[in-house]
Amino acid sequence: MKKTFIILSIILSSVTSKATIHVVEVWSGYYKFLNEDITIQLGDTVQWLPLDIPGMAHTITSTNIPSGAMAFDQIWQAPADTFFQYVPQIVGLYEYECTPHAISNGMIGSINVIDGLNGITDEISSENDLRIYPNPTSEIIYFKESSSVYPYKIFTSYGNLLLSGNTNETVNVSTLADGNYFIKIVSDKPRAIKFIKTQ
Repeated sequence: MKKTFIILSIILSSVTSKATIHVVEVWSGYYKFLNEDITIQLGDTVQWLPLDIPGMAHTITSTNIPSGAMAFDQIWQAPADTFFQYVPQIVGLYEYECTPHAISNGMIGSINVIDGLNGITDEISSENDLRIYPNPTSEIIYFKESSSVYPYKIFTSYGNLLLSGNTNETVNVSTLADGNYFIKIVSDKPRAIKFIKTQ
């Protein structure tokens, strides 16, 4: 029994350790959410924390959420250690507001929930006809056997969009930090390939 409990604890800690808590601060005196527009991974937690002692009641109220997502409506008032957490379960855009101060003070925010690389890696296969060189690269990506111009998007390994534009036969990636990335080409069929940016 003890052995089963230890194994279960290890599994749960390894699953939960991948999730991140994203903090949105509530600034009562100036009717603001700080860091109000965020992008998070599916399974991450959003936590609203007071920056100061709430002088009046506020709310954290969902106004526009993906179909099937759970709505939220949290009253925010003293004591100052009040906090609220929400874990989105569906990919999409979640918009929220402080109901008393949304119109008069613009106290609104949004959470863009993405599902990492699921949508990108599905488009990578051994038959992928997208070819780039050099790979790794320090500055420019060239496309093999491509005379057409297509829209492209470059994502981090976590699925965050960094760059976009049109291929025009080359793409300049010199501004990216060293690391692994995906470039996705949108044409008659979406295609993606992993590349490494180096110095």
